Amino acid sequence: MEWFAKIRSVVLDAVYPPFCVACGAHGIWWCDACQTGTERVLRDPCPKCLCTDDAHHPFACTGDLPFSGVVVAGFYHNPSLRHVIHALKYQGVTATEQSVEAWLRDIRMTRNLAFPWQTETELYIQPMPLADARERDRGFNQAEWVADRMRCAWAPQACMAHTLSRLPSAMPQASIEDKALRRHNIRQDFIATERVTHPVILVDDVITTGSTAAEAARSLLRAGAPRVYAAALALGA
Repeated sequence: MEWFAKIRSVVLDAVYPPFCVACGAHGIWWCDACQTGTERVLRDPCPKCLCTDDAHHPFACTGDLPFSGVVVAGFYHNPSLRHVIHALKYQGVTATEQSVEAWLRDIRMTRNLAFPWQTETELYIQPMPLADARERDRGFNQAEWVADRMRCAWAPQACMAHTLSRLPSAMPQASIEDKALRRHNIRQDFIATERVTHPVILVDDVITTGSTAAEAARSLLRAGAPRVYAAALALGA
């Protein structure tokens, strides 16, 4: 219930006073100064190769990523955004939700182009699934947390979906630097658990090479999705 959540938030703030996970300032979990100072991705990455260079033309691109569009909020090399993602992913700090959602809403308001899924009337938003053992270790799936924020801020017409399952990989993707090894490591790593009839926004906290998201997208396309978009808080390693 909403009133209970508000009371719980007030009590928790009294017991554990909030502080910015990026700079340590007191009073909020991700302060306005850090949000303002976080570099945004002003040009949507190429859906075939993730290039953000102004001189790059997607129509001439020879990349093989299967997305119909890609949107990312910021760059992973930015310290402030990286602190938010690390706190979420490795320390379970979810209290930044209001700040992150406000930041995403501001990005929507200041974008100079429509989201690639803007005209979709029926749309799913799918968090990138974790392997069961990994989710048990962390206690939650950070991609689902991100998807909740993005649905509210960027795709209110979308319905949350959980149509993908993930099989265990040989190694965590974050520990593999070689792109070819990354692709081999996650090949056939995802299974769609039911038929998919609408376009899908596939959401993760970070997109690096796009290999993981691409394999997940291909599983959704094989299951019937007419289009798959990708979205993430950050781009890069």
